[in-house]
Amino acid sequence: MDTSLPPDNGNYSSNGTFDTWFGGPPADVSAQAGIQLRAFFLNLAVSLSLFAFAILAFFLLKSSAIGRRIYQPKTYLVQDRLRVDAVPADPIRWIRRIFSIRDEELKRKCGLDGYFFIRFLRAILLIFVPSMVVVVTVLLPINYNKGKGNNFHNTTDGGRSQWNVAGLDTLSWQNVDPARTSRYWAHLVCAILVISWALFRMYREKVHFIDVRQRFLTSPEHRLKASARTILVTNIPSEYRSKEALEALYDVFVDNDDRSRLVVWVNRDYKSLRKLVARRRSLRHALEKEELRIMRLCNKKFRKTGKVTDGNHIDEKNIRDSDIVDDTQPLRQEQVQQRLTRIFEHDCSEETQLWRNYLKPSAASKMSLIRGAGDEWKPASFFKFWVSGESRKAPKVAWLRTEIARLTIQIDALLTELDSDALFKKQNSAFIQFDRQMAAHMACSLVSHSKAGRMAPRFLEVAPHEVVWANMDVTSLGRLIRTCIALVLFVAILLLWGIPTTILGSLSQLASLSYSVGWLSWLRNWPSWILGLISGPLVSILLALLIQLVVPALARKLAVLVGAPTKTKREIITQNFYFTFLFIELVLLTAVSSSVVKIVPQIVDNPVSVPTLLATNIPSSANYFFNYLIVQSLSYSGSVLFQFLRILYITTIWPWFTQTPREEAWLQTTIPHQMWGNVYALFTNFAAIGFIFSVVSPLILVFVSATFSLFWVAYRHNYYFVQRNKIDTHGLLFNNALSQLFSGIYVMEIALIGLFLLVRDSNDNVSCKSQAIIMIVVLILTAAFHFVMEQHLRPLYEFLPVTIEDTAADAEQRLLSVIRDDSRVSKDEETGHEINEGDDVDSETALANTTDGASDERAQTKNMSATARNARKALLGLGKDTAARIKDFQVHLPAQPDISRRREVADQLSAAIAGYPDELTDLTPEERAAQLKAAFQDPVTRESAPVIWVPQDKAGISEDVLRQAAKYGQFLQYSNAGAYLADNNKVEVTQPAPDTRPDWLLDWVL
Repeated sequence: MDTSLPPDNGNYSSNGTFDTWFGGPPADVSAQAGIQLRAFFLNLAVSLSLFAFAILAFFLLKSSAIGRRIYQPKTYLVQDRLRVDAVPADPIRWIRRIFSIRDEELKRKCGLDGYFFIRFLRAILLIFVPSMVVVVTVLLPINYNKGKGNNFHNTTDGGRSQWNVAGLDTLSWQNVDPARTSRYWAHLVCAILVISWALFRMYREKVHFIDVRQRFLTSPEHRLKASARTILVTNIPSEYRSKEALEALYDVFVDNDDRSRLVVWVNRDYKSLRKLVARRRSLRHALEKEELRIMRLCNKKFRKTGKVTDGNHIDEKNIRDSDIVDDTQPLRQEQVQQRLTRIFEHDCSEETQLWRNYLKPSAASKMSLIRGAGDEWKPASFFKFWVSGESRKAPKVAWLRTEIARLTIQIDALLTELDSDALFKKQNSAFIQFDRQMAAHMACSLVSHSKAGRMAPRFLEVAPHEVVWANMDVTSLGRLIRTCIALVLFVAILLLWGIPTTILGSLSQLASLSYSVGWLSWLRNWPSWILGLISGPLVSILLALLIQLVVPALARKLAVLVGAPTKTKREIITQNFYFTFLFIELVLLTAVSSSVVKIVPQIVDNPVSVPTLLATNIPSSANYFFNYLIVQSLSYSGSVLFQFLRILYITTIWPWFTQTPREEAWLQTTIPHQMWGNVYALFTNFAAIGFIFSVVSPLILVFVSATFSLFWVAYRHNYYFVQRNKIDTHGLLFNNALSQLFSGIYVMEIALIGLFLLVRDSNDNVSCKSQAIIMIVVLILTAAFHFVMEQHLRPLYEFLPVTIEDTAADAEQRLLSVIRDDSRVSKDEETGHEINEGDDVDSETALANTTDGASDERAQTKNMSATARNARKALLGLGKDTAARIKDFQVHLPAQPDISRRREVADQLSAAIAGYPDELTDLTPEERAAQLKAAFQDPVTRESAPVIWVPQDKAGISEDVLRQAAKYGQFLQYSNAGAYLADNNKVEVTQPAPDTRPDWLLDWVL
């Protein structure tokens, strides 16, 4: 390739104007600049098109039937306290509604993590928008005016050379002419202003976070929660792994060392029980699928023939009374097993089942069985070819029914021995509930054991549904080993992902590669729009998919491997892993790889120019991030609103699979929830990119501001109308994200130090040594500020201060008084007693009554002895009341499966969900005591017997199935309540599954 340059005849522009972008200089330079700009504008055009399509589709669908499910499920599919008004149909009213949502409303409807994530986007905008106004206004003219462009200059050896700065690079650092290095003082001032403003805003946001978090944690509604007064203690020595020993140790934190004010749950290893429950759930799913398959075939034939059968019911003479499992008489387990065997044989030979009137016997699925130990029939497996014995074919439904009943008998037997040390060994962790929130914080903040590492770490604000039960027995040594393994795997992921990331980063410089790499010279013959498409939107989209789909799931697995005991801790560790990955792979590695392909050939040709080449070319990697941020701000923000994948899943993918009533109820009642570790890390990385390139390439501030502005609107809609919280760290992820922003500031400062030292004037002398020294001082001051701020504020967001305890306790007592008064009014109304003025009591009496009630509640909880067996019994009454309320909501549905029917189905499902208790204040003191008693017991110990849920159908198959299954008694129950098989053979549900725990909505408030 001929690299000779023409003489400087003055025909070219002297300042790198738009003439250099579209023509003028030598062919290779102009071609590269043109391709870079074409890639940029093509990327912008593609992203704008995708954004416009997503927004248009969102506005067209959001008020439709499917749009109600996708874009506003929180208007009808959540408990009453979380429901919001419908999304305005008019786009102008919609955007006004988005901007008019108040902070307090966001906290109530979205939780603290939802509120703080919106606050994080706002905080970044408050940092970058003012910075953009100042930096862009000052530096763009300085960088562009009389810059290098494609001008010729004299080299130190007396020759002539040409600068190679074109395209968007003319607006950045490397375009400053060596003869005008005094301009870099403007870059130094702008850098100091950006850093100072960012540090000030970050400090203000941390102070605001502490204030909001403390006010939320001390609110009377939160203090009533079990998690507010409970700590998780891990790594407990064997001598303290008992209820009595832990009470004796921690009674110092309650009044008068009264142990009756403490409730202790010592965790046990219920792995064997958990395996049985998991297998029973799997078999329940298989049985429901098979029952539904047969039911659909029968109803399809019933609709074709129009024949109404009289229904052949169970022939009572074929079943002896001794074969029916009697729930009222106590039987030995062996006797029940023998009766189940006889019932199984009867089901295999049963010929009076109603479905046989419509289908041939061969329509029922068969399965191969082998007689095992204890005369039990087990499925034959191809992979266990060595197993021999008597074999047979049996109806799949009959075997599944019998096997579920057998498992229920085994599980029920284990549930009566939950406190047995022989069956379930104690683990080295326990939950301890105190009578006051402040006592829990004091117990967590003080050292519990005289030996290092014992009874530590301890965790506050542990919600029962966030416990990772598999990690309840991790020792300190085990946690250390797990952490080392996780770090090794994380490094392996970094190395593995570095290969495709480097390749994509190199592809973003495809135009440069075609001129600098000889064997890629054939790319010069390609049309420029193809090169622009590959190096622009294609690379950006592939990189986003590569990093945002797979890596977060792997990071979350690593967090569990480390030994995170709660999902809150898991999300914080996931955030750290994922942000580290993004910062290394997406920022550092991608930035280097997208510049190395340009630098290496030039270094080979002219090794003396290494400092100049580094200072000139490394900042040009910002062009890559321009394209990346365009894709994120337009395409991704549009997809956040449009939710294309969710629409595709619900309307296209899901209908291809068999939808049992349970699956349909799960689909219709499950609301998207945010995995906070993913989203915080991703947007923190966006902000870090903005900091790093804010001075080097000021145009990046425009793209970062646009990105966060669009996402601020998109996520305000999603968190308010669509998503709900399953995990709430109470803002800890927000605080962690603010601290992670310092990584971007540090890299920015270090990069500027290096760039200042690499700046050379026209005589090839270092000309910005003073700026570099000042930036070193700024780096030291930033690190000092970071350290002092963290040390100063950390105790305030980890623990509650004693100064607010009295005020919080008074507010809690007032709330309890209101609850007690409301309960008394309700009882008086039921008994017909009229409330007169003379019935009023003074405030002191009311407060005393409230205190006595709280003491009674603690006594009831204490008397329950904190065992799993009593915890299960405590929920039975609540379940019966809930089932009765739900039954009242079921009304007749329209005959045709039209829009009105679908709307009625959705409304009935909404009413059924509203029938479940969703706040502790909704419960009576007795119910609340029972709920708190069951809060921190392993959920598997409260597992109820499954109910096989089949839909009602016109052919009457479900009614016949219910009669057929009656002989199994309590060990196998069927229900067709709230499920319907429509004329199109699709399942419709108007309530959650009958065996849904009655306290499932209370998981979010415990």
